[in-house]
Amino acid sequence: MDPSPVPTSKPTQSSIHTYHCLCTHLIFATTTPLTNLPTRSSSSLDKAYILPLPPPPSSLPPDPDSESEPSAPKIANKPADRNSHYALLLSTAVDRKAQIITRSDGFEKRYLQRCGRCRLVIGYQLDWAQFGEKEGRREDVVYLLPGGLLSTDEMVQGKDMTSHIALEE
Repeated sequence: MDPSPVPTSKPTQSSIHTYHCLCTHLIFATTTPLTNLPTRSSSSLDKAYILPLPPPPSSLPPDPDSESEPSAPKIANKPADRNSHYALLLSTAVDRKAQIITRSDGFEKRYLQRCGRCRLVIGYQLDWAQFGEKEGRREDVVYLLPGGLLSTDEMVQGKDMTSHIALEE
């Protein structure tokens, strides 16, 4: 019996990009590659990537096992725009207490985002107070620190990350 033929075509590029902490723990998934995200201005020393986080869905589909009738009207699902951005933090822990950072143009209140496994700081969220709109942690965007993340492709290729790690002597 002949073995089944192996397809010669290359697999299509995935539209979901996944990123890991330096410890290899999965941190987030996005439809936009990290290198295509905007970065903070040159006045910002960290040059962090700006990752917009979409709001959670406003309504969930009805549970087919539910015995009660839904009281709210059904919302029709619109087809997703293929060019739209979506991102999801998967395994991070946010510090409850904010850090105050001194900048040349004032102060910045940051809530640090850490890897859920090794607790490495991979990014931060800002406080709404500095935008003058509301109070509390701004949850619609996360700022990702360059050098703290590894794409799944880089991980599979065995990229050497020792140049990104500051060793204490």
